[in-house]
Parts: sequence; structure tokens; C-alpha cells
Amino acid sequence: MIRSSRHAAFGVLTALATVAALASPAAAQSHAGCRPDPAAAGPALTLDCGHGLRITVERSAAYAVVDGDGDGRPEALRLDRGAALVKVDPGAGRGFQIMTPRAVASVRGTEWAVDAASDATSVFVVSGRVAVAPRGGGSGVVLQAGEGVDVRGPGAQQVIRWGAARVAALLARFGR
Repeated sequence: MIRSSRHAAFGVLTALATVAALASPAAAQSHAGCRPDPAAAGPALTLDCGHGLRITVERSAAYAVVDGDGDGRPEALRLDRGAALVKVDPGAGRGFQIMTPRAVASVRGTEWAVDAASDATSVFVVSGRVAVAPRGGGSGVVLQAGEGVDVRGPGAQQVIRWGAARVAALLARFGR
């Protein structure tokens, strides 16, 4: 099933992604004030960013937490390679987004995973809703719990309900 974009929301998304990307260049494993959870072990590292935001990244991921305005509340995660699982508590205040070379995923009050590979960005929603738009423009979609999308470039994105095996394989990368 293909869903139409909400053009105004994605225009704001793209503008925020551009500002955040310019404000903080990518650097592998930059935490921008988030604290690594000392109890986290296994294939992933969990970062407690305060203000209802927790980010779990594969240890092999290339990423940077972005706090463009320096207020101690990250606005984004730039994920160049690998997978990340983000949980934003409902009522945490403002939105948060993950920027990859191919897509931007943004949300409030939810949990979702993003996998950035060289040929596609895959986004899966565990709970809540997530807006996903291709970088550089194009049609975006809104995902609900259990849905995912593989962004390979601009144009219409195919929203699908992910099978249990694909969900389990992705979440296993975070020790879940």
C-alpha cells in the first residue's frame, strides 16, 4: 500500500534535517552529551540522552548525535552506516529525527529502528507513528506500529507490514 505524503510536515522535516546536518558534521560515535549506559553489553550501545530520549546503536555503526543549538537536548542522530533503535517517551517535548544518506525519519513519542546501508535506508516502527521522507526531496510516508519502508531514492515509497522474521532479525542487532 502506498500512502501519500503530508507535504507541509515533510517540508519542515527536510528543513530541520538540513539545519541539523549543517550544525554538526558527522563523526563516528559522537555522543553530543548523551551518556552511554554502563550496563549495556552485547552487540549494541545504549545512550541515555535525558529528556525522555534513549538511543541504541550497533557498536559497528557510524553515527553522530546532533545537538545543533547546544542546549543539551539532541535534535537528531546522523546515521551514516549501521542500525539504530530510538525511543522517545510520549510527552518528551519536541520531535527527534534520524538522518541517513538516503532518508530522514522523524517522530514524537514512539520507538522505531533505522538501518542505513549503502543502497537503502530501512525504517521500522515498533510503536507510535514515524514520518519518513527521502533525502533530497520526494514523496514521504507515515508509518504506524508494525509497518516499515525501504527508501532507495526519491519517488513513491512502499509501506509494508514487516514479517516476524525480519522484525526479529533487526531487533536482535540491539540485543532484543
